[in-house]
Amino acid sequence: MGDEAYVSTSLEPEELLDLLQGIEKDLGRVKLIDKGPRTVDLDIVLYDDIQYASERLTVPHALMLEREFVLRPLCE
Repeated sequence: MGDEAYVSTSLEPEELLDLLQGIEKDLGRVKLIDKGPRTVDLDIVLYDDIQYASERLTVPHALMLEREFVLRPLCE
């Protein structure tokens, strides 16, 4: 199951990633297996119109075109 949210922020992409990962941790997310099942997963799919790549974060999200719950709202 997936859902999306649109937010405004003054945070830079990696600052936003840190915030989201903190929320995941507070909600009990434990990373046991890379890409494995998880109780909560907060991703940055798009960030304005920028392209961003670092060791920790790629925007647009590398797998966004494979996720219907991402594509459907973008098409509307």
